[in-house]
Amino acid sequence: MDSIDYEKFCMISIVYNSSKIEGCSLTETDTKVLLENNITAQGKPLTDHLMVKDHFNAFVKIKQDAINKRKLSIEFIQEINALVMKSTGAMTSTISGDFDTSKGDLRLAQVYVDKKYFPDFKKIPNLLGDLVKNINDRIDKVKGDDIIKLSADIHYNFVNIHPFGDVNGRTTRLLMNYIQLYHHEPLIKIFTEDRAEYIDSLNETEEKEDLNIFRDFICRQQIKFYESELDKFQKSKSGFSLLF
Repeated sequence: MDSIDYEKFCMISIVYNSSKIEGCSLTETDTKVLLENNITAQGKPLTDHLMVKDHFNAFVKIKQDAINKRKLSIEFIQEINALVMKSTGAMTSTISGDFDTSKGDLRLAQVYVDKKYFPDFKKIPNLLGDLVKNINDRIDKVKGDDIIKLSADIHYNFVNIHPFGDVNGRTTRLLMNYIQLYHHEPLIKIFTEDRAEYIDSLNETEEKEDLNIFRDFICRQQIKFYESELDKFQKSKSGFSLLF
């Protein structure tokens, strides 16, 4: 029971940090109370609550898929994105056609963010197909340190394809942890306070064409997560003293 509760705690904490990176107003306590007791935070947007609940449900789904050793596919990735956007997505109309962000539809529009153009939408199916093939070719072969490298690689490549109209960041962080779950490895948490370093590492990796830059960032985040959990454990063993 303790291990199940701890895994759920980790998932809730990861959902909080992943949502916060994207601007969610809920605190970690708000997130925990919402997901464990279905109680909303007073005065905070309904959309933020829906965002968190959908994200957590998507996490639960990929956990089960990992147990079943489901291989990646474009359809699988679309299912994940659709769950993340289930309550907050909508139909989007462009000159190239309509796509529904709540259904996991691939985008039909050009995306430009922070001086960066993402690939033309017409290239997305082939780019995703190549990514899926690369990951599936490696997923059963990697061992040891190569597992977290594969997790970092799918994260970096997916977010730079940017295949959806929204929540590419949350989707790519779930895909990263799908690799971890598939191999029964500890989950990866990207800390919201490290958002600037996170973005810088993605940009530097692209500029220098060196995947080790982003891999190293993910490893540092993993070590930070281990250290923070170890610190909590040690404090819990030190005992409680009454204060008057």
